[in-house]
Amino acid sequence: VLEGDNCVFDGMIYRNGETFQPSCKYQCTCRDGQIGCLPRCNLDLLLPGPDCPFPRKIEVPGECCEKWICDPKDEVILGGFAMAAYRQEATLGIDVSDSSANCIEQTTEWSACSKSCGMGFSTRVTNRNQQCEMVKQTRLCMIRPCENEEPSDKKGKKCIRTKKSLKAVHFEYKNCTSVQAYKPRYCGLCNDGRCCTPHNTKTVQVEFRCPPGKVLKKPMMLINTCVCHTNCPQSNNAFFQLLDPTSSEAKI
Repeated sequence: VLEGDNCVFDGMIYRNGETFQPSCKYQCTCRDGQIGCLPRCNLDLLLPGPDCPFPRKIEVPGECCEKWICDPKDEVILGGFAMAAYRQEATLGIDVSDSSANCIEQTTEWSACSKSCGMGFSTRVTNRNQQCEMVKQTRLCMIRPCENEEPSDKKGKKCIRTKKSLKAVHFEYKNCTSVQAYKPRYCGLCNDGRCCTPHNTKTVQVEFRCPPGKVLKKPMMLINTCVCHTNCPQSNNAFFQLLDPTSSEAKI
């Protein structure tokens, strides 16, 4: 039987099968040249929600593991909170060059969109950066435009799961307009008490042109598919009380 390869971590050599702790937060094992690590801290990640929209991790003096607190300092107010039942997300066009070879990556899934219609935002927490620090990322999102439309019973269906915009539209954000036109997919509505939310999404960089001639780029969620379910936010009626488009921070 051939002996497995050794591992090199942070300048130290470890034998095959050897267990070590690079810090108080992790316990690692060398397996034939590959290092596998398990967290020793409770890594439950606090996703943003209506009661705690801006969670933040803090260090506790004398303790190894960090703890989550709710940070109220951000001025953004959440509207109808559109919860997703099951979310799968693919990131496109985001170049991350992580020079920290000892960084153990941790990234949460994107939170639900803050608006049930019109332009909102979602957030996630990740340490995909050169400093390996947990930071909050934000992206724009639009589950559906704020139009006074009723759920369709076409062909006897009680829910419209996913529908695509028939015409190309320009997104608007804080008096800025997207340079490119898109034909986005939206989540539909139901007439049986269920709600439809994004299931599979992707993140793209959208370029906006703002007066007077300023250009900015923002990551934005684009929907691939939606799912209809009974795990609705607050009450099921929230999806029928569509927001007034003039009150939205951004709109189509």
